[in-house]
Amino acid sequence: MPEIRGNFGSLPEAERYFRGKVNLPTRAWDDLWQGQHARAFVVAGATRDALLTDLREAVDAAISKGETLEDFRKRFREIVARNDWTGWTGEGTPGGEAWRTAVIYHTNLRTSYMAGRWETLKRFPYLKYKHNTVRNPREAHKAWDGLVIASDDPWWETHYPPNGWGCRCSVVGVSAARLRADGKTPDAAPPAIEGDPPPEWAYHVGHAASGQHIADAALAKDTATKWTEIPGRTAADYGRPAQLPLDAAAAAPLARAVRDPAELRAAWQRLYGKATTLRDPSGAQVQLTDQVIEHWLEKPGRLDGRERYLPLLAETIEKPFEIWANFARNEAGQLGLRRYYVKRVEVVEDDKRLALTMIAEVLPGGVWGSFDFFRGARPQARSRQGVLVWGRPE
Repeated sequence: MPEIRGNFGSLPEAERYFRGKVNLPTRAWDDLWQGQHARAFVVAGATRDALLTDLREAVDAAISKGETLEDFRKRFREIVARNDWTGWTGEGTPGGEAWRTAVIYHTNLRTSYMAGRWETLKRFPYLKYKHNTVRNPREAHKAWDGLVIASDDPWWETHYPPNGWGCRCSVVGVSAARLRADGKTPDAAPPAIEGDPPPEWAYHVGHAASGQHIADAALAKDTATKWTEIPGRTAADYGRPAQLPLDAAAAAPLARAVRDPAELRAAWQRLYGKATTLRDPSGAQVQLTDQVIEHWLEKPGRLDGRERYLPLLAETIEKPFEIWANFARNEAGQLGLRRYYVKRVEVVEDDKRLALTMIAEVLPGGVWGSFDFFRGARPQARSRQGVLVWGRPE
């Protein structure tokens, strides 16, 4: 592959893949790992939503409009100046504008292109590796050039390109008929080489991207599928307290549990209308929609008392103690990126004072998805892991 310029031939699937990502503030390049990058747009050191939005628009222009690296560098300088971004070198990186911009530009373009191409390549029984690095070639990658390996071979899980920093390799699909016509048989996967691909690149960007469809209908997730949070950095790793402080609730719970659908819809309407948009302390917008209420009403068991605390939903999002971002995996292996808004409040309920931990979950696209409450003093560590997006000073 020649030097990549812009969207290198235009691939709508690459545009859809990139636009399906969710902005995620991060401090260091390894805050996310391997396939987690398939669901999030991150730039190390970019911790503000407005800054990430500007950078994302610049990368999007490169993918969709064919803007070159020099075009991107011009945009980058303007973004740095406009946002007064002093941490643009990124924690733990060598730094330097030429190096930094090249990494952001090429990494996003190549991963988007190869993730998009997988939509076509996955239909082929075989894949042919193509080495395309022009300067300073990796000897291992040169040795893989021309290998035709079954597309479902485990080797591709770690070697589907790009599989290293600056890797420009690609693959082409090969049909069984083409293989027979060429008088060839499939090749055996090469033996593993320690450190190549490097650990942070040893994943299949096409497979990792398959979870993006979760965001297409954020409130239509399969309720029969159990989602499990992927372990990440903990509150202790960030120097946060083990227990959340107890705040006075700004709003009062509903007087009683609500089971009647018409009554619950009316209560929601009084609080938030059909839909409303809130802004959290990090600057991100969260859309509240009555479709969650309809989801609760589908099965009576979902109305387990959480509806009483709907008046506290707004303060949980607008004035949380912490905001976390983390990935969850379902039983089908799909990844979903979520934000968790965590707050502990004291409320008066049935003439009793209760301590409640409130957790609002926000799905890809900034759409509110669920609201849970927990009585007592347990710190709810499961929702306080991953990447700490924002934390209230203690």
